[in-house]
Amino acid sequence: MDARPHCYACDKVASHCICARVDGVDNRTAITLVQHPRERRHPFGTARIARLGLSNFAMHVLEPDDPLDVPRDAAVLFPDPGAPSLTELPPSRRPRHLVVIDGTWAHASQLRRNHPSLAPLSAVTLPPGPPSRYRIRREPSDEAISTIEAIVRALRVLEPETRGVDGLLDTFDAMIDDQLETRSAHAYSPRHRRTPRLPKPLPEVLLGPTDDGVLVHAELHMPRGQARRFPLRVTAARTRPGPRVDALVESPIPPSDSRWRNLELEGDTLAATLSLDALAPALARVIREGDTLLAWAQPVCDLLAELGFDHPTISVKHVYANQHEGRVGSLDDVMRRLGDPPLDVWAPGRAGRQLAQLARVVERLRER
Repeated sequence: MDARPHCYACDKVASHCICARVDGVDNRTAITLVQHPRERRHPFGTARIARLGLSNFAMHVLEPDDPLDVPRDAAVLFPDPGAPSLTELPPSRRPRHLVVIDGTWAHASQLRRNHPSLAPLSAVTLPPGPPSRYRIRREPSDEAISTIEAIVRALRVLEPETRGVDGLLDTFDAMIDDQLETRSAHAYSPRHRRTPRLPKPLPEVLLGPTDDGVLVHAELHMPRGQARRFPLRVTAARTRPGPRVDALVESPIPPSDSRWRNLELEGDTLAATLSLDALAPALARVIREGDTLLAWAQPVCDLLAELGFDHPTISVKHVYANQHEGRVGSLDDVMRRLGDPPLDVWAPGRAGRQLAQLARVVERLRER
């Protein structure tokens, strides 16, 4: 059996890609989605629609020991006993940063109850509404709705004037229709024996020794009270010899001392210190038309889109996870498992090591 072509942007088979169906929503309310690890690979998950459509959005796959940095005045969308509905709160008290948990009812309850970053947050609930339109997953009760439906219902209350919010549900309906059509065409039955899971095909840029890939690593920080991440250091290089970029980026809000220490510079100076406005032109000296941009994790892919690069962008961590069962972890974790010899590091500090590790993982995927 051959695996079907796959879109790594929306994590669906190419024939059911939803990327072109999602219209952008310029939401003011910051949405942080925390996803239970078991939900990450679910084929019918709706978090992908929020990630593609919302401009003010961050997503974390949250393990029990992972920290979550959100503002202290953020609210978690969860039906705690006595939690007020969003419609009951006066506009001045409605949250400007909303945390949404993505997972089954049991998993979401577990995260809410036990995770040290979620337990202290005040909770808000949704106003009553119509039953879920989720026709391919069974909800635990008539009041339960999917993640994207919960986000849309919350944004209707928090910013009713924002355009395009309801369009996210149109994409949701189309995704469900595609899946139901596929089930019907293949006479699907949950009692049928499942075929072995096949690794999804590698993106084209990883199928051969081509020079159309650019490796990008960014150190990001999210200051308290802010709804977005700011780049602190950005490092980029082509997958073959060519121009490189390594620069500190001036942040409108200085990072904490511990965040600076994480850069591991130890007194080394970089080639340039850039303003945020100058970052995209600097990267454009490395990125060519037709390139594919390769970053380890999704937040860096999101940063590149914010900077105006409309090139295909791939999370290598996502690709690696599709080729290997189990939790991937960090780049350092992957390199320890690979047990490769020392790396050729060309930039100082943590960013140089991370970019070299990213290059090695890309090489391993190509070999595979």
